[in-house]
Amino acid sequence: MINRLVKGLETVTVKLWLLFLLLSQSIYAIMQNYSIPRTSREAGDLLIFDMNPLGYTYEYAHRFLTQLSEEGYTLYLHVQLPLDIMFPILNCLTGLSTFILLIRLYNKVKITSAFPIYSSFSKTVLALPMAAMLFDYLENIMIFMMLSYKAAVPISLVYVASTFTIIKSISTVVFYIVVIAILLVNGVAWIRSRSKKEQRDGEFRD
Repeated sequence: MINRLVKGLETVTVKLWLLFLLLSQSIYAIMQNYSIPRTSREAGDLLIFDMNPLGYTYEYAHRFLTQLSEEGYTLYLHVQLPLDIMFPILNCLTGLSTFILLIRLYNKVKITSAFPIYSSFSKTVLALPMAAMLFDYLENIMIFMMLSYKAAVPISLVYVASTFTIIKSISTVVFYIVVIAILLVNGVAWIRSRSKKEQRDGEFRD
């Protein structure tokens, strides 16, 4: 599966990456500036489940569901969750494209395949945004079920939902740490290649 994914992404362009980025961040901006703060206000300013990257306890979930108004339930079910159906896939495609473009840039700068796209390292990193997307969707399903139960939510359901939230958060954070690391490596590689070129040019002039 990863091999087919990599093959499909090998020809990804900067324009396509920008499209994924624009779409994902537009949805994220709507959630951050409209659906999330409005839903939180309807729950006494408690953070919605999606915004607790370290998970949440049963006590927190019960308190949130108890304090959430009917308008808040409507916002969560019919605005926030539908938006969060589109965001994970677009965010995943943005992450995958970002990694592929960075690896392609690094190999171009180094004039070598130090980080082959089909390497075990690349496949592992590419699996991270896919895992984040998968667990984001599983988290959304659990949230939908919790909202359906309201204050009568089962303890086991809360713990499963919280676990999915934590795994989603960890996958996302680890992926972007790797991306930032590769970006820094790209910068160092570019600086070194420029220095070597200047040294060679200086020798030729001498």
